[in-house]
Amino acid sequence: MTNKINDNPIANIIDIQTLQESVEVECKLAGGRDGHGAVPNDMWETYSAFANTRGGLILLGIKEKKGTFTVEGITNPAPLIKNIWDTVNNPNKVSVNLLSESDVRIETLEGKSVIAITVPRAPRQSRPVFINANPLNGTYQRRYEADQKCLPPAVNKMLAEQEEVRDNRILEHFTLDDIDPESLRIYRQMFVDAKPQHPFLELSDQEFLRSIRGWQKDRATGKAGLTLAGLVMFGKWDAIQDALPSFALDYQEKDDSTHRWIDRIYTDGSWSGNAFDFYRKVYRKLTADLKVGFSLTDDGQRQDTTPAHEAIREALVNTLAHAEFNTESNILIEKHPDFIGFRNAGLMRVPVHEAKAGGNSQCRNPAIHQMFLNIGLSEKAGSGIPKIYSNCKAQNWQPPHMYEKDELNQTFLELRMVNIVSPELDKRLTDTFGSGYKKLSELKRTILITAITESWFNHERICSLTSEHTREVTLALSQLVNAGYLESAGQHRGKMYHLKGIQIPTPDNDAGKSITFVASPKLDQLSLFEGPELNSEGPDLDTEGPELSNEGPDLALNTPDQDNTEVETAAANELWSSLWVIGEQVRSASSRKQKSEVEQAIIALCKEAQPHCLRLGDIAQLLGMKPDTLRRNYLSKMVKEQVLFLAYPTIPNHPEQGYKLHKD
Repeated sequence: MTNKINDNPIANIIDIQTLQESVEVECKLAGGRDGHGAVPNDMWETYSAFANTRGGLILLGIKEKKGTFTVEGITNPAPLIKNIWDTVNNPNKVSVNLLSESDVRIETLEGKSVIAITVPRAPRQSRPVFINANPLNGTYQRRYEADQKCLPPAVNKMLAEQEEVRDNRILEHFTLDDIDPESLRIYRQMFVDAKPQHPFLELSDQEFLRSIRGWQKDRATGKAGLTLAGLVMFGKWDAIQDALPSFALDYQEKDDSTHRWIDRIYTDGSWSGNAFDFYRKVYRKLTADLKVGFSLTDDGQRQDTTPAHEAIREALVNTLAHAEFNTESNILIEKHPDFIGFRNAGLMRVPVHEAKAGGNSQCRNPAIHQMFLNIGLSEKAGSGIPKIYSNCKAQNWQPPHMYEKDELNQTFLELRMVNIVSPELDKRLTDTFGSGYKKLSELKRTILITAITESWFNHERICSLTSEHTREVTLALSQLVNAGYLESAGQHRGKMYHLKGIQIPTPDNDAGKSITFVASPKLDQLSLFEGPELNSEGPDLDTEGPELSNEGPDLALNTPDQDNTEVETAAANELWSSLWVIGEQVRSASSRKQKSEVEQAIIALCKEAQPHCLRLGDIAQLLGMKPDTLRRNYLSKMVKEQVLFLAYPTIPNHPEQGYKLHKD
């Protein structure tokens, strides 16, 4: 039995409603061939997927079809319980048992017995969790609502993460000549300022580096040299590139009105390119606009920092100290008018809720973290993330948002530099909900603020604004609806939440009838546009053109109303011509289409189409792709990530569904 780290605090099943919106719940009928119940073989794929991602809840005895849950129950659950324990303790079937006795239980739901299995997130030392004694072919991760088999590179990353210390390894053939002398000189001066009586100050550069773990000698082999930490922190750019070819640091300040960067610092060879100099340059940029009021410290010195300075400083150090440097994904810091985003390569070594609580430090680069700590630029191990949250609260900013993207192997931290409740917003909240809203939990207040500031929202939107577990979000939404604070519309994972009196667009209501769609050409007008042959066939799903039809609800092309004026028709054709040009690069690609290029093209098409929506068939024709491939691999994910919005949010599978960049 391993030490359990439970990242999925689901203790009880409340009702079916709480299952409808969560992507971390998997329901299986478990009826068996005779209908008397059996553990399904694919349950262990889900066990692996949940364990390797964020944990989850498996329910046996519940049928799920197109988002609708039906409780069938299990007549005799005891043999299934025994089979579960026999299998999870069989190393030839499951690599590690993460379950405790309380994680496997029989629950009564709608008067029937179901088996609930709470799968915790596996600790770093136990990942990958795999089945059938084959990590390269039996490791799974959770992607939205599906279990996906991991490719060998992803498995190898998990195996590499089992290593305790990553940045103290000695780099052969690297010497003091690879250290940028000015970087080291400035660091030593900051060390003097922080610890003026420290004995390290009398040491030579090499001995000083050894003392701070930038230089090391292996007692067993006699090998000595710069460590990875020493090179990353103080190295010259050409030396860093030799050791870490993919190493890159990037800072961008963006003007949200144009979405272009207006200031940038990146590793282009014009400066040292090391992490210490990057920190000094970027910290000044990030804090340049912060106002510092006059205040004195306890010893009478002027206080020149604020909680905001400390939160930004700790977030920047945290990004550098926890990054995986030997990867294609670079460190990226983005400064926007109202928030700062920090992105580093590598997933967190502890669950988000544990990092927020503090006390459990599993830093990927402990030597680098200690180097920052030496000069007073970081909190002690395990307290950095709680400090960020508490300082943002002290600054009256909205709570930070920390999350992972497993498919990208990246961790994100966003500091929202916006007052959590302005006087104007506070008045609106009080007028709408009464002063009692202030007594609600922070999560529920966040939901109500979202309800006030946005027309409507779904479960995933709230999850993107908080680090609370998806289960807690589900329960909070349900309780707010039951208490009359909110109303809901739609079903299952298409459910939307809104204030009373708000109308969410559907094809049959006034809000939906006001939506306009791009009018695509009639079939006999397509000769005006050069493009792929109709009904073309090809070996690659991503390079096939959509089949066109003149009938049925799933028309690939939508004919404009016959009573359009000539001016309207001309304008529609002009817009289609512009869209056709935008889609040209993707449409004419001779090789397999690049995912990033397709996504950027979709965004560009929707931007050009504003204020109209684009239907699935139109986007497919413009990009020369099959509608099903486009919906499955691109549009659905972009909607989940709030990059695109649906014309009819509560009916995601409507045949006339449209896509747009903005909700309103």
